[in-house]
Amino acid sequence: MLSKRPYLVPAFYDWILDQGHTPHLVVDADAEEVMVPTQFVEDGHIQLNISPSAVRDFHMDRAGISFEARFGGQPERVFVPMHAVRAIVDRDSGQGATFPDEPEETFPQSDDDREGTPAPKSGSKGRPQLRAVPGGEDGATDKDTAGSSPRRSDDGTDADPGADGPDDDPPPSPPSGGGKGGPSLRVVK
Repeated sequence: MLSKRPYLVPAFYDWILDQGHTPHLVVDADAEEVMVPTQFVEDGHIQLNISPSAVRDFHMDRAGISFEARFGGQPERVFVPMHAVRAIVDRDSGQGATFPDEPEETFPQSDDDREGTPAPKSGSKGRPQLRAVPGGEDGATDKDTAGSSPRRSDDGTDADPGADGPDDDPPPSPPSGGGKGGPSLRVVK
C-alpha cells in the first residue's frame, strides 16, 4: 500500500506554518539514507526544527525533506527520506501526526515517479529546478512561434498584443452616432 506520509507531512507542515507556529520533525536517525548530525541523536531519534527561520534551502517532496541548518553553530546538510519521518508536531500546541512503521508501506522515489518523467540528478542538493514545459497560454510551443512573422487580424494589424506595447491599452471608443459615416439603424421587413 502506498504510504500516507508523503501526503500528510507537507499538509501538516503547511497547517502549522499557517498558524504562525513552529513545525518539528521527529526522525528515525537509524533509518537508511538519513543524513543528520549524529551527535544530537538520542535513543535513535532526532527532533528537527524545520521552520523557515531555522533552515536554508528547504525542499520537501514525496521522496523526502532536505535543508541546511546550524547545529551547535556549525552548518550541516540534512536529508530525511519520508520513510524515516516518525512524527511532525506543532511545537507550540503539541498537535501533529505520528507515523508508525507499516510493513506493507511503499514510498515513491520522487515526485516525478507519478508523472513518468526522470527524477532530477542527485547533485541538485534539494533545490528546486526549472524545466521547459511545452505550450504556452495559447498552446503553442517556442518552436512553433520562433522565427515566424506576427499573426495578423482581419483588419491587417498585428494580432500579437506584445508586439507594439502592453496588452492593457484601452479599446477604441465607438464613433458617435447620427451623422454621415456613423452607425445607423435600418428597419427591415
